[in-house]
Amino acid sequence: MWPAPLIWLALPVSAIQGLLLRRTATRLPGAAGERRGSSGRGEPLELLALGDSIIDGVGIEQIEDALAVQFAESLAQTTGRRVHWRIEGQSGLDCAAVCERLDALEQSYVPDLVLLSVGVNDVTGLSSARRWRHRLTILLLRLQNRWPRARILFAGLPPMERFPLPPQPLRSTLGWRSAVFDRLAQQLIASMPGVRHVPTRIDPLEQAFCADGFHPSAESCTLWARELAVIESRSESV
Repeated sequence: MWPAPLIWLALPVSAIQGLLLRRTATRLPGAAGERRGSSGRGEPLELLALGDSIIDGVGIEQIEDALAVQFAESLAQTTGRRVHWRIEGQSGLDCAAVCERLDALEQSYVPDLVLLSVGVNDVTGLSSARRWRHRLTILLLRLQNRWPRARILFAGLPPMERFPLPPQPLRSTLGWRSAVFDRLAQQLIASMPGVRHVPTRIDPLEQAFCADGFHPSAESCTLWARELAVIESRSESV
């Protein structure tokens, strides 16, 4: 990633590249399959996967290979529980739109665990850091107020400077902004009981990304899901 002074100088070029990329980038659909199901056996655990295209499985053919379901299956294996999963994700949702998605859920639904993925669209949508922190605070407080006993796993913003799709200097600009937003999320979450920030790493596999060069592949989701499941199972045992 470029040094911050160079990124500031390159912002006008990055803005133009971003507009062009929105018009020309390959747009892949969400994964095919049911948005509700269960994995494993044993004591039930209700999992809500909420958020953006990562939750919707964009770029992955079948929902079983997307992050949310792979996480449910890994969690069932590591905890010995029957994980009932529900997917509420859509491509393009920023923090404010995820709040709306949350508010639309029926009041009778109560999860034990929420897997939350949000932030990349706030980065690409040119939200300010102050607005991002404000909106994330609102979203997390709404989750806690609605389901005070639920644990929340926040999937940290990815290192966008490693995404193959954006050209330079846009790639470094996105990487810098995502790092700033993720650091703000970490600071906020550190003060909120029941919420855990899990850094998102990109494994150096050739198959790390889907065909669009922007979303994780099924192989990446497998590794990611296993890491999340190990972290959550340790939290549950404490």
